[in-house]
Amino acid sequence: MLLGTLIAFFGFHSLTGERGLLMRDNLDREIAAAQEHLQLLKKENTQLESRISLMRSDIVDKDILEEMARSELGLFADNDILILPNID
Repeated sequence: MLLGTLIAFFGFHSLTGERGLLMRDNLDREIAAAQEHLQLLKKENTQLESRISLMRSDIVDKDILEEMARSELGLFADNDILILPNID
C-alpha cells in the first residue's frame, strides 16, 4: 500500500510538477521568447555602439551630435519633422 502510494505520488509529480514532462513545452516557449528578446537587445546594443563610436572619433559627426542634443534637450524647430521610434 505504501509503495503504491509513493509510486503514484512521484509518478504524478514527474508528469505535472514544476519540472515535469508536461511543463517542458511551456519551458521551451519561455526559452524561445527569452532568446528572441536577447537578439533584439543585441541588435539595439550594436546600434548604440556604432553611434558611440561616431562620438568617440577625433572628428565628431556633427549630424549625430546635433540629433542627440536636440533629442535630449527637446529643442526642435517649427519646420522639423519628427520620427519617433515605437517604444513599447
